Amino acid sequence: MSYTESEVRDELLKELAASKSGKLSISELIERLEDRLSPTGKDAMIADGRSDTYFSQKVRNTVSHRDQGTGLSTRGLAIYDPDGESWEITDIGRKSVKEHKD
Repeated sequence: MSYTESEVRDELLKELAASKSGKLSISELIERLEDRLSPTGKDAMIADGRSDTYFSQKVRNTVSHRDQGTGLSTRGLAIYDPDGESWEITDIGRKSVKEHKD
């Protein structure tokens, strides 16, 4: 299955909410999301001119797009730590995940 960047953001928040600390590195997120979502097709292919898959690039795009209109930071759902290359979910992000479960 191929995932949109929006779907990847939603799934990333679920992983953050499920983690004990509420914080995960980009590498941990890629690993967990690939294990759980099992991307196939183009998402599973190595991106042109890169060493990672199209899917892992979508996870990384959550960082580069964090301050755009639909970005996690812009919407107050998570805080990116550039030093730790990690995301940490906010209370707003937890509420958002909970609302989508109900």
